[in-house]
Amino acid sequence: MKELREDRRISSLINQSQTVRIRPVESQYAEEIRPTLNVTWDGLYFATSIGHYFSGMNVYVARDFQSSDPANREKQGTVVRVDKLKEGRWGVAIHLARDVGTNKIT
Repeated sequence: MKELREDRRISSLINQSQTVRIRPVESQYAEEIRPTLNVTWDGLYFATSIGHYFSGMNVYVARDFQSSDPANREKQGTVVRVDKLKEGRWGVAIHLARDVGTNKIT
């Protein structure tokens, strides 16, 4: 029997794909550009074949990433979950940080 997972999201889930660049804070890990599987106002979830993500890892995320746009704005985030998917892939959930003293996402 499959174990049910508690949904701890505060915001609504949007099944919308968005191109993001994920750049780990620690430079020994490679950055990558991926489409999301779903997004919320304070987080996102994507699938990858790169296995270096772990819970607690700090990353920079550029949402709606376009390689030709020099103004891609990064937001700091933390990997909160890594799921083992089929065929050597992982699902990665990232929570995006808020500005200190405001409700705005950084």
